[in-house]
Amino acid sequence: MSSPLFQFELRPLDQIEPWGKPENPHLHWFGLTDGQYWIQAGEHKLFEYTSAVQASTRVSRFCDYQIVRLYEDVIELAPHALEPVPQVLQRYIALDESKPWNFYWTKWCQALEVEGTFDEVMKCIDDARPWIGRRTLDSGYLSPSTNIVIWSDENTVHLQWDNREKLLQNQKAWSAQFGSWQLSREDFMSEVHSFHDRLMKQMAERVSQIAAGGLKKKVHIDVAGLRREQLARSQPLASILIEPAHATDWSLVITAVQTLETSHG
Repeated sequence: MSSPLFQFELRPLDQIEPWGKPENPHLHWFGLTDGQYWIQAGEHKLFEYTSAVQASTRVSRFCDYQIVRLYEDVIELAPHALEPVPQVLQRYIALDESKPWNFYWTKWCQALEVEGTFDEVMKCIDDARPWIGRRTLDSGYLSPSTNIVIWSDENTVHLQWDNREKLLQNQKAWSAQFGSWQLSREDFMSEVHSFHDRLMKQMAERVSQIAAGGLKKKVHIDVAGLRREQLARSQPLASILIEPAHATDWSLVITAVQTLETSHG
């Protein structure tokens, strides 16, 4: 691949705004990952604002946030994304341009309005929904957020997005409106490892810079604590990408989905 899937730029150290009150400014490892990030899905850049929004609001080109937030969400999602979705369920997570983002969720929830069926339907929804959420990249901390799902079949990881309804000041917020991109399972694992390695390498350099007195602002930083966290976070990902801590009970999911579709579809 010509460029990494998960891309980022750390903000220069002297441009990072400290946390806390003016009389007690401080920074920690999380805050020191401040910068911009995006996902390079082929020719599409996820988390890139549209030109119109950039011009009218003066936002940065890409998402302006702590890089580690995307990193942590990717690490949490990856084992689930690599757990193959059974073919019978793939249409419920694969995005369809003719349908809204939450089409099935909305349809199933409407069944709750049928008198006398609430408990039964709620149980089915509780069983049918979580596996999709675990494959949805969290961005609820952004306004507007993005709609991105990452899931796999036996051979391929599918990265899909639908941001058609995401607006910022009544304008389309994200340049990547609707689309999908695929890569092999092996390449996806390599990309996650690459993200980990690149972020940890750059943060190791940042921690060394701070320890050497490179932060000119009068900001409190626990250097010893910073070094400990850097060491802990830099450990190899090891088996974390092999399988999720709790494997999905696909038979339970399939039964719940089929019940919802048959009785309330």
